[in-house]
Amino acid sequence: MAEPQGNEKRASILPTNRPSGIGFLGSPYTPVDSLAGPAAIGVEAGDTLDSVVRVVKGVGYYTDTIGFGASSNALTKDMDLRPLGINYFLNSGQKCSNGADMYQYFKGIPTGDAMGKKVQRDMEAMKLPPLKGLAPGMIEDAKEALNPANLMNAMLGSGYPQCKKVREMVGDMYGHIRDPYDGTQWIDNPKTAVYDANTGRFYQEQWVLDQMVDKDTWNKTPKTLNPDGSPKKAEKPTISGFVGSIQSQKTMISSLVVVGLLGLIAYGITRRR
Repeated sequence: MAEPQGNEKRASILPTNRPSGIGFLGSPYTPVDSLAGPAAIGVEAGDTLDSVVRVVKGVGYYTDTIGFGASSNALTKDMDLRPLGINYFLNSGQKCSNGADMYQYFKGIPTGDAMGKKVQRDMEAMKLPPLKGLAPGMIEDAKEALNPANLMNAMLGSGYPQCKKVREMVGDMYGHIRDPYDGTQWIDNPKTAVYDANTGRFYQEQWVLDQMVDKDTWNKTPKTLNPDGSPKKAEKPTISGFVGSIQSQKTMISSLVVVGLLGLIAYGITRRR
């Protein structure tokens, strides 16, 4: 029996919270909680020259965090500055044609293209890092929210999805998939995330939208995967199945014998005439 999809009625069109999931509202990650406090970057109250230098470095740190997401001057060159944000997969609540849950990939880490390619070239000419700070990240989020393609995808999302498997980076740029302070889960199904020592990041594989297909194509596609994307196990024949098969064969043989006898009787009658 085909599962309800598209415009068919069902209990909810939104993904529900699951023990291994993060719910339809997305990741609970917040950049503010991930921002290092003054004490963590060495800022301290005092009237010495060293304390004043530390305060100036702290100002430089927060300026770079807001604007660049990386060190832009000598004051912060020794600080571990990285763009704040998180990338993750979110269960869309729809089923792929192969039976797996369909996910959507969200990029919450700024990419540096908020102000366009011209500004990117100007930043490179001045030997400054790309604009991957909190402020440019907000502009990127606004651009993404105003992108008409998102509305079109939402409209097309009422159809029947055929999916493809992708591997993407998840978590933050520091290699965390949970809050390092209280252990809050930031991504869906963290047990499936694989750590790459070469990049210092976590990666996940999930099924995402490839294209929409019609209902008949969706229904006819073999559902070879479980909702979590793992292959379904082939069902082993049962004893009753073997018995049924043997009985079916016996019935077929008996029918053939009866037909053969009737044929011989008919042949004998015609010979007598």
